[in-house]
Amino acid sequence: MKQLVRHTIERYGMVPEGARVLCGLSGGADSVSLVLCLQELGYDVCACHLNHGLRGAQADADEAFCRQLCAAHGIPFYAESCDAYAAAQQQKQSVETAARELRYAFFVRCAQEFHAARIATAHTADDNLETMLFHLIRGTGGAGLAGIPPVRGNIIRPLIAVERRQVEAYLTARGQAWRTDATNLDDSCTRNKIRHHVIPALREIEPSAARHALEAAALLRQDNACLEQLARLDGAQLEIEPFRRMPEALRSRRVRQLLEQSGVPMGEVGGKHIRAVCALAGKGRGRVSLPGRKYAVIRGGRLWVESAAQPTEPVAIRPGQPVRFGAYTVQITRKISDIHSSFKLYPIAYATINLTDLYVRTWKRGDSMTLPGARGARSLKRLYAERGIPPELRDSSPVLCCGERIVVAAGIGTEQAFYGDTGFFAVSRCEEGELGGEEI
Repeated sequence: MKQLVRHTIERYGMVPEGARVLCGLSGGADSVSLVLCLQELGYDVCACHLNHGLRGAQADADEAFCRQLCAAHGIPFYAESCDAYAAAQQQKQSVETAARELRYAFFVRCAQEFHAARIATAHTADDNLETMLFHLIRGTGGAGLAGIPPVRGNIIRPLIAVERRQVEAYLTARGQAWRTDATNLDDSCTRNKIRHHVIPALREIEPSAARHALEAAALLRQDNACLEQLARLDGAQLEIEPFRRMPEALRSRRVRQLLEQSGVPMGEVGGKHIRAVCALAGKGRGRVSLPGRKYAVIRGGRLWVESAAQPTEPVAIRPGQPVRFGAYTVQITRKISDIHSSFKLYPIAYATINLTDLYVRTWKRGDSMTLPGARGARSLKRLYAERGIPPELRDSSPVLCCGERIVVAAGIGTEQAFYGDTGFFAVSRCEEGELGGEEI
């Protein structure tokens, strides 16, 4: 294994002479072997460990193991904790994506602190095959099928040609223990199913499947690099007419470049998003929702990516007084004659609301309401989805509340308990994507 790692480092020019290498150390077999192998090969090694705050006492034990390992081998070590779940909620991301972003940001900070020129992660040939298969079943292009690159900027993967069984044999020969993450044994995770069932089946057919996948990935990266160069995007917008005349292979790559430059979390972008944006360009107008609270929009013959509006702070509202709420103007009234025709009206029973405890806010997780004639309450999130209201609009649209109870959700309707014909909640938005109310 050491010879294979040495060859990989030399082949890709991973480590400049005399450079320090920071290793991401989780405590698992792969990262433990990475740290020890690089040290045995004579490299100046340091290590860091991020506790994502997801596995309680097990995660704390992993950190303690890493600390003890590095102390026993004289390897400089630094650890830090974070809350990946809270970050995922805040950024509207999957926990996996949020954890990955936190981890790599942590690596960058540690590399600066340790004056390390390279950051080494412990991805193996098995990880590469898993990644290629995972992308394949999700639907992907050349970039996804190209697997894990051996080098990306200052991030290197010295174990990329090493199979996991070689890693375990290396550690066993040295009597070195490692930690096992219990979540890696859970087959409810797609990657774990691939690891535990698909790859062993492939190895029965072809024992060198992981090595052959590496060779295929290298060829795909060469082809993809050429196409990426041809599709290179200048600026942060696409001119629609020239874009339509491009070959399909270049259009999809140009869209991917646009999304990446615009801050869309690419780990959550699949083929359906790329196809949707290409189709949007074909229509020449409208918008498409994207991961990370972003959306692609076309105006004036150009396509670009915008961020969804941030939730507006709650605003108190009093009868007869129009109130500005983000991109909307809202008002409560008893007379239709007081309202301009540009407003959409939602009927309410005036006597059911406490006029001193009314305010407007955006929706939040857990919101639900019972519409007139419905059998029971339904989540506001589901109601938005059924009416085709995209995230960029639902995250900014007004929700009228009386105390803790929802009275009206713009675009949805009036809560059954407050429904009547003695008053109205009026909503007006002059921008694109207006939310409709009940016709009066």
